[in-house]
Amino acid sequence: MEFKEIIKEDFVLVGFSDAGKWIKDIVYPIPKLWKKAYFSFFNKNPTQIVGVCLPPRSDHYFYTCGIEIDAVLHSEIGEGMTVHTFPSQKYVVFKHTEPAIKISNTYRELWDTFDKSGYTIKSGMPEIEIVNINMFGQEGSNEYEMEIWIPVERSLNDR
Repeated sequence: MEFKEIIKEDFVLVGFSDAGKWIKDIVYPIPKLWKKAYFSFFNKNPTQIVGVCLPPRSDHYFYTCGIEIDAVLHSEIGEGMTVHTFPSQKYVVFKHTEPAIKISNTYRELWDTFDKSGYTIKSGMPEIEIVNINMFGQEGSNEYEMEIWIPVERSLNDR
């Protein structure tokens, strides 16, 4: 599975959050949060919806789904929303291209590739999922795409 390295600059995410867990191939409550974020932010004309997961690669996690914003304005934060800030970080970015329901297959392949690559996960940093707004409503399509960003400390090649 191919991936690329990217430095993501610091960012602010406003959205909806909940504790979650993997149960076999079900990722509670992620689909509910994506739907809520999409319908809550659609009128703001975002280009993408962003999900962050802390900690990465965990069966029990805290997940936030929303949009990146430039500045925190009280009037932009609705009831029940959370705001999180994240510092600049190096990520390896993988692409999922098939129906959303097959995301667990992509993660299995991604982690296999990641483990063989020599990278280590940067502790305390979020795993990020990014979906372009035009993919909403296309979740069952073979053309559905999303990016999965894994925070890395360094690779064996950096040593």
